[in-house]
Amino acid sequence: MGLKDKRTILKLGVYSHAVIIPSKLKVGTEATLAANRLIILDPRGEISEDDLLEFLETYIEPKFWPWFMKKKETHRNEQR
Repeated sequence: MGLKDKRTILKLGVYSHAVIIPSKLKVGTEATLAANRLIILDPRGEISEDDLLEFLETYIEPKFWPWFMKKKETHRNEQR
């Protein structure tokens, strides 16, 4: 179902950076995104940036960081 990949961040002009979207994803003429430490992106531009930001702030950011810290701690304990 999902796609995972690691991409190089490219310098674009003076103030911007770019990440190339994998060709396997269906894209539109515009993409919408919301970002903090994590980025959520709709490559088709069908979901408004306001809705993406609300979802990111309500569901993703609050749940991700406790999960990630626990995973790091478990990994650290396994290394001992």
